[in-house]
Order: sequence, then C-alpha cells, then structure tokens
Amino acid sequence: MTTTHAPRQWLWEVAVAVAIVAAIAAAAVWTRIYDNGSHYNGSHYNRAHANFERGRYREAIANFDQALQLEPDAAHIYSIRGSAKSILGRYREASADYYHALLLEPESAYFYANRAAARSTLGQYREAIADYDQALRLAPDDVYNYVNRGVMKSNLGQHREAIADYDQALRLEPDNVRAYVSRGRALSSLGEYEEAFTDFDQALRLEPDNANIYTSRGDVKFDLGQIQEAFADYDQAVRLEPDNGYVYFSRAYARADLGQYAEAIFDYDQALRLQPYFAGAYVNRAQARIELGQFRKAIADYDQAVRLQPESAYVYFNRGLTKAEMGLSREALADLKAALGFAREAGASDLITSIEEKIHEFEQE
Repeated sequence: MTTTHAPRQWLWEVAVAVAIVAAIAAAAVWTRIYDNGSHYNGSHYNRAHANFERGRYREAIANFDQALQLEPDAAHIYSIRGSAKSILGRYREASADYYHALLLEPESAYFYANRAAARSTLGQYREAIADYDQALRLAPDDVYNYVNRGVMKSNLGQHREAIADYDQALRLEPDNVRAYVSRGRALSSLGEYEEAFTDFDQALRLEPDNANIYTSRGDVKFDLGQIQEAFADYDQAVRLEPDNGYVYFSRAYARADLGQYAEAIFDYDQALRLQPYFAGAYVNRAQARIELGQFRKAIADYDQAVRLQPESAYVYFNRGLTKAEMGLSREALADLKAALGFAREAGASDLITSIEEKIHEFEQE
C-alpha cells in the first residue's frame, strides 16, 4: 500500500495562518477602545476576546455570534471570528467571514490578507494570490504580504515569480529573515542549491537561534537525500524551540524516512500535544502506525485529520487506502470517491489520476 505523506509544505501554510491569527489577536486589543459608547457591543465582544486569548475558540465564536447579532456591521468582529474558525480548521467558514468583512470595508488590505491566508489552507493558491494582489494595491509597502504572496506562487510552482516577490520584500526590508528563508526554498526548488544555502546562511547570521531556519534548511537537505544531515538540522530546531510543534513534525518526517517509526510516532505525539489542530501530523502519524501494523490506530488518526480538514482530498485518499488494506472495501471506496470530488474541486491533477486509478482497480474486482 502506497500512501501520501502530509507534505512539508503544510508547515508553511500553517505557519502563515498562525502568523495571520497573531496579527488579528493584536488587532483585537485595538478594537477594545470601542467598549464604552462605541458601535461594538462591549460585553459580548470582551468575552469573545478573553476566550480567544485563552484558546477557547468555540466559546469565542459563540460570543462573536452574539455580538454580530447586535452589531451586524462590525467588520473587525467578522475578521476575528474568521481567525478563530481558521484555528479550528473551519477554513471555508473563515473565508466567508473575511468576505463579509470586505463587504463592509472593501478597502481593507488587512482583510484581504486574512482571507488570503484562509484560502491558502484550502489549497486555493490562485485565489489567495488575487487577495494578496489587492492587499498590496492598498498597502504597496507591506513586506509581509510580498513574502506571503511569494509563498503562494511557490506552492503553484511559480518559483521565479515568487523570488521576485521575495526580492521586493528584501528591498523594502533588507534584514527580513522570512524573505531569505522563503527565497532559499524557492531557489532550491529550481535546483539552485548553492544560492539557496547562501540565503539560509544569511538568515542564520541574522537570527542564529531561529528554529524555522534550521527546519527549512533541513527540508532542502532532505530533498537532496541528505537525510542524516537533515535530521541534524531538525534536531537543532527542536533544541532551540522545544515548545514548537512544527519542529517535531519535521524531525518525525526524517525519522520515518530512516525507518525509526516508533521514534517518529513519539515526535508526532509531541507535535500534536503542542499543536492539536495540526492535521498533517495526524496523517503522518497514521502512516507511521501503518508501518508498525497499527491499522486501527491509523484509522483513528485519519478520522481526526478528516475532522480538522473535512475537504482534504489526500486525507480521504489515504484513509481509503488503509481501509482497503483492512478489507473494508465499501468504506474504502466511499473515501476514494470523496477524495476524487475534493481533488477535482482543488484542481489537483496528479492526485486525481492516482485516485481514479485506485477506484478503477476497485471496480474491476
């Protein structure tokens, strides 16, 4: 059985979304100036803000719902509710909230950028780029949006265009570490490894204790087949940021490739302890468990990934393959058909072909 790992690209998509959420949370502090005599309803909004900051996102959403019933034209409440939904993996709902925010404030670069982040998690990279285009039209010197638009372009394989965005970000802010790291990843995708490692080295000179730089450099080494060297970078990232779930995810990826499945599961456990909404970690832990013959535990992990990413084609595809291995043919076929629908919606041509081939095998049996 050949399953598909959650791509390490997920790390970047999730990291972008988390950074966006942090920006929204900061904006929440600003909007509290409206508490007394403002057009926002103070009590509901303050409870929502308190729940949001404590990580009680479902409760915060309920509070925002109440606030919007009283103040339906509060654009920032739609935006912050969208961020809570994003954290819970409800990306389509989040995108809808940002859409409503933009209807109310159509010239907000901030709202376009947030909708772009939600769209990126749905694999809607072209739509995300269109939103970043609008954000940059409104705020042409926003380094953050140049870098994020570049990431979306890289995800579409448009690495040269992405590099142009990273170059512009670095012209505006020459010491922007994330621009160096992102450009390094794009250069590596073009096979320009010497230039890529130069960018990673520059990033490390600027921030020698930045775990993400080691993780990104490790990814390139991993792709070059330098698995032990990649593991060393991931290990350093864990030492630098032991409370960062994403660095455990990366180290687990290398451990699984080295055949260290039990150790990989341990790292995925740590990643999920720290980032419980990280669907990619559930997917990859499931695959490590399959290698150890733990099929029922693997299915439980896929089930959780489906709850977090209910429109992810490759999660359904992998769960379907695992159910087929267990002899659950009817359930497997249902998952494969669901995967095909979502893959077609996302325009994932390679995945569509793989799913269609597997469904054809089932129909021939």
